[in-house]
Amino acid sequence: MAAISLLVGTSFLAGCGGGDETAETTAATTTATTAAVAAPTTVGAGQAETVRDAPFELNTQQPVPPDFAAAYERNALIAVQFYKEGQDPFYPQGLGIDERVNNSVDELSSNYPTVELFSYEITNPGDIGAAVQAQPQGDQTDQQSTNGDDGDGDTGDSPPLAAGEYGTLPAQLGVGYTPFLATLAPQDGGYIIENLFQGYVPRPVVKQALFDLSAAGDTQGNTSDVDVVIDSFDLTRDGAGLEYVSIENNTNRAVDLQGFTLRVLDLETGEVDPGAGEASINDNISIPAKRSRSVGRDANVVDSEGNDVEGVFDVSDGGLDLTPGDQLALLDSGGAIASTITI
Repeated sequence: MAAISLLVGTSFLAGCGGGDETAETTAATTTATTAAVAAPTTVGAGQAETVRDAPFELNTQQPVPPDFAAAYERNALIAVQFYKEGQDPFYPQGLGIDERVNNSVDELSSNYPTVELFSYEITNPGDIGAAVQAQPQGDQTDQQSTNGDDGDGDTGDSPPLAAGEYGTLPAQLGVGYTPFLATLAPQDGGYIIENLFQGYVPRPVVKQALFDLSAAGDTQGNTSDVDVVIDSFDLTRDGAGLEYVSIENNTNRAVDLQGFTLRVLDLETGEVDPGAGEASINDNISIPAKRSRSVGRDANVVDSEGNDVEGVFDVSDGGLDLTPGDQLALLDSGGAIASTITI
């Protein structure tokens, strides 16, 4: 526990500024590093390409976002950014820089649908201590499995990190201060960091980094080239089934959801869990460009906006078995993963 706290603490001390050296950093500074370290390196060395690719291995024994871990396990192309919201006069890059970089990444990402983008607000780590305690550890796991719970009704099924919480991920990536952007590509059974930027990075540089990542020809990832995302969902009253799901179309053309499926991912492999059942969208449901539509378990379901669902999904005989912490995935008609969301 102390080691993790020290590791995360090192990252955030670097991110808070306040020293004479960081005070001299200007708003136009871009830092690109060639290794995942716990603090920024040479200031002002930012380029569209890092000098060399750096290896990266995700430590899943520490608390990390389950959707990020699932993408990592299935060898997806990954872009990850950390940013800070609001006003902070002690931040070395000045005010507004995080918002500008964040907007550039979000707006450009829709042009590269095979790249899975993860964005985290730097003040939202989650309860890392509780997440560490929730991690399976040796014989303790077997004991918990035997006993079922600890007598207070808690079966240990609660997710260690909620959606948007990042755990120890910035410490593993070496986030010193925000804005921070890294692009990761699978290679030789592991991952490399192709580009890593700390501080302000111009929009054309972001575009080039995402283009280079999407052009990686040797990836074995299973990510859809249809840019649709699960926007929201609701569970049935018993909490084990899906009441409805809202799907947003980020493309500039209409997308037909017929043939898409909803599945649960195995967190160990990042691939579909065949034992968790599925829900199939067999209706012809067209989502206009830049709009969203909801699909429900029956035609009488109303979504969170008060709108009737546009169509229904058909659940397999075994049902779609959902528990807190599961990764619900939307697969396109070819079976590639278009979007995931944490239950």
